[in-house]
Amino acid sequence: MVTTDREASFAQLTSLRFFAALLVLFSHLVFLERSENPFVSGVYDLLFRQGACGVTFFFILSGFILTHAYERAIKQGNVSVARYLYRRAARIFPLHLMVGVVFLGYLVWRADLPPMRAVLLNLTLLQSWFPDPLVHYSLNGPSWSLSDELFFYMLFPLLVKVSQPVLRGVFMIGMVLIVGGASFAALRVDGYSPLVDWMFYVFPVTRLFEFIAGILLCRMFQSGVGRSWATSGSEVLLTALVLAIMVAVQWFAVPLVFRYQLIFMLPMAALILVFAYGRGVLSGLLRHPMLRLMGEASFALYLIHRPMITFMERWAGRGVASDLMLAAAMLVLALVASVLTFALLDQPVQRWLRRRESGGIRSTPLAVRS
Repeated sequence: MVTTDREASFAQLTSLRFFAALLVLFSHLVFLERSENPFVSGVYDLLFRQGACGVTFFFILSGFILTHAYERAIKQGNVSVARYLYRRAARIFPLHLMVGVVFLGYLVWRADLPPMRAVLLNLTLLQSWFPDPLVHYSLNGPSWSLSDELFFYMLFPLLVKVSQPVLRGVFMIGMVLIVGGASFAALRVDGYSPLVDWMFYVFPVTRLFEFIAGILLCRMFQSGVGRSWATSGSEVLLTALVLAIMVAVQWFAVPLVFRYQLIFMLPMAALILVFAYGRGVLSGLLRHPMLRLMGEASFALYLIHRPMITFMERWAGRGVASDLMLAAAMLVLALVASVLTFALLDQPVQRWLRRRESGGIRSTPLAVRS
C-alpha cells in the first residue's frame, strides 16, 4: 500500500489512539480493585482507575483531525455539510450498531435486558443527553462518548467558520464556567454522584470544550506553534507526565469531578501537539506498521472491550492468580478481536459506504480516523 506524506505525518497519532483505548480498557477491569492482593488492587487504584482520561485524548484529537481534514474544504465549499455529515455518520454508526445488536442478543439470552427506551437511545446515540446512568451507560457503556462525538460532528461546520479570537473566547468562557461548576460540586459532593458524573463526564455540552480545544490546537499546529518543542525529550516528558498525573490524582485524593476532564486537558493537548509534528524518537517508534494497525483497530477495541469484559468477568474473584490470568486473557482476546473486527467488518463496510458516496470529491485518506 502506498502511503502519502500526509498519512505518514500522522501515523504516530494513529498509534497513540491504540494506547488511549488501552487506558479505557484498563479502567474497566474493576474486578482487579477487589483483589485480595494489595499490590494488584493498588495498581488498579493508582493507575488503571484513571484510564478514562483516554476519552479526553480522543475528544481533543477528534477536533484536531477534523479541522486538519475538513476546515478548508468546508469553508471553500469543496465538501458540502451534508456530505461531511454522511461521512461522519458512516464512520461511527455501522460498527456501533453491529456491536450493540450482538451484545443486545447476549443480554436477552442472559435475561438481563436494559429498558427498551434505554436501548433505543443507545443505538441512536442519544443516550448522553439523559442524566440517568441506566440510560447513558446502558447496553454498551463506552458508546456514550460516540453520542458526544455525534453532537461535536454536527456543530463542527459552524465552529470552523468562527474566527480564531471568537472561538478562543468561547473556549475560555466555557472553561471558566466548567471550572467554577466543578469547584462548587467538589465542595457540595463528597465522592461519587450520578448527577455530577453525568454533568462533568458524560454531558455533551460540557465535553464540547475538549473538541474545541482540538480545533484551536490544529490551528496552532498549522501555524507552526510548538514545533521547536517537538523533540524526543518532550515526547518522553509528556508521556511520563500523563502517567504521573494518573497516579497523582489518586495519591493526593483529587476530587473526582476534576479528574473527568479538567486535570488531563492541558497535558493531553500538549501531547497531541508535540506528537503531531512527529520529530522525536517515540514518534518514530509509533510509526511501526504493527502499532499503526493497532491504532487503526482502536475504534473496534474501544467498542468491543466492554461487552467482552461483561461476558468474562463472571469468572473473577477466584484468587489473585486467577484474576491476573483473567485480565491477561481479556486483554489478549480484546486485541485479537479488535483487529479481526477492523479487518473483516469495519474496513469492508467503510469501503462499501465510500463507494456509495455519490459525486464530488472522494474521502481524503487519513492515517488517523476520528
